[in-house]
Amino acid sequence: MSVLQTILVFVVPTVGLYLLIVALVVVPRRADRPRYRSGQPWPYEPLWWTANPEGAQLPAADGHPVAGDLGGARGSW
Repeated sequence: MSVLQTILVFVVPTVGLYLLIVALVVVPRRADRPRYRSGQPWPYEPLWWTANPEGAQLPAADGHPVAGDLGGARGSW
């Protein structure tokens, strides 16, 4: 094999794979879509889920508690 053939066989696919992985990671983050930031109002109904509500001494799945209207982790001390 010549040096050119070796580069074409070993280097080009490897670099191409790395570029594909970078594109799959970076491109979705660059999309112009609204993102939730901690402290912003959460426009969705709260959802509490457990695999066994009776085992956790919680009511059945028909009702769930209502939390505050802001999302994110915070504390007021």
